[in-house]
Amino acid sequence: MTQRQIGAIAVFSGYLLLAITVYRWQLFTHFVSTVLLFKALVPIAFVLFCWSVTRLLKWPFWTALLMPLLLETASYFYIRHTIAVNRNASRHEVGVLQKWINYRDVIQFNRHFASYSPDLGYVLRPNSEGVHSSLEYTNAFKINSFGVRDDEASLAHPKLVFLGDSFTMGWGVDQTQTYADLTGSKLGVKTLNAGISSYGTYREMLLFSKMKRDSVQLVVLQYCDNDLEENEARNEPRNQPQVLTAKSFANTATFNRINETYYPMRYTYFFVREKDMLKRIWTSPGQVFGEIGGAISSWMNGRQLAVVTPPDIKTPDETKRHAEYFFKSLAKIRKFYKGNIVVMHLDGRYTRPEMIRAFEEEAKRTGDAHLFFLHTDEVLQAQDYYPIDGHINASGHARVADALVRMIGGKQLLMR
Repeated sequence: MTQRQIGAIAVFSGYLLLAITVYRWQLFTHFVSTVLLFKALVPIAFVLFCWSVTRLLKWPFWTALLMPLLLETASYFYIRHTIAVNRNASRHEVGVLQKWINYRDVIQFNRHFASYSPDLGYVLRPNSEGVHSSLEYTNAFKINSFGVRDDEASLAHPKLVFLGDSFTMGWGVDQTQTYADLTGSKLGVKTLNAGISSYGTYREMLLFSKMKRDSVQLVVLQYCDNDLEENEARNEPRNQPQVLTAKSFANTATFNRINETYYPMRYTYFFVREKDMLKRIWTSPGQVFGEIGGAISSWMNGRQLAVVTPPDIKTPDETKRHAEYFFKSLAKIRKFYKGNIVVMHLDGRYTRPEMIRAFEEEAKRTGDAHLFFLHTDEVLQAQDYYPIDGHINASGHARVADALVRMIGGKQLLMR
């Protein structure tokens, strides 16, 4: 066997190992040991592939180590460039990096923060604390004994309770930067931030039902588009309750360990997998190199990608469906809480007005005089969202808090 044949076999072996990590990554998500194996195989696959190519080309051995290092460094700095040019832009264009949400650490399944709950699926682990981070933020988290992100004192006779998902919880900001904390500070009242990541309105109702509510004068209820799946499943008699089992929770928490921390070649792996480069380099090489050239050009020129992502505008039928199941969940809250509720809508990367308008129309039909609606689309701008992650940043929380303070004060929704 000639040296060239040996080199070709080595290239194929490296390519095959890389393909396994890209196209069969699910095989590594079931056990802690396989997660650790995956994190080791990814850099090994890249080094082996680069070594086989350099061997075939008769390049020095050290280039096999330099190539992966250069690829990962370039990937990292391209990500930083994308964040920088979009941070203050009037619209966000991050290209394939919008898929990074599938690669970030999900706090409700993080082994340091997550705790299984039979009826809620999960809560934040009582009395836990730690750091949650991703490409655009690093924040300390401290969970009280009730399993929500607030201090222990907030559990005693709060006047204002915030219910919602990761937006309310404060994904991507410090605890003192959340609109829940800021609103309470500006109004001078005790608040309880009961937002938990990925909760829909139905589970927010269940969580609220477990609280002491004798002191509560006002609830701020935040809605997100992804609440619909839970609200529909829990409110439709024909559907089985959408509850995580202990086993499915444990499996998801194990899978999440892949994304909890950085591993070598993680950024390069993301681009290779999400751009399907291992296949497309053979089927459409011109397109692949064109995309790479466009990305490099935007990087070198310090500008956004030359693409326009159309907004996700909900149709009237879609917003009507959201409103239907939101109000079915809200009706269950009304069985044990009759006071004032401020409803607001927040969604990833931008928030449009169609949803909250549909809720307002449904409220007119129900005749609930204690419902009030905050139009966050009128106060938030693109700069108030993290370009890649999609959650609102510290400035977004501050804007929402200011709007809440104006509404609560103007309509006198709280008694001092």
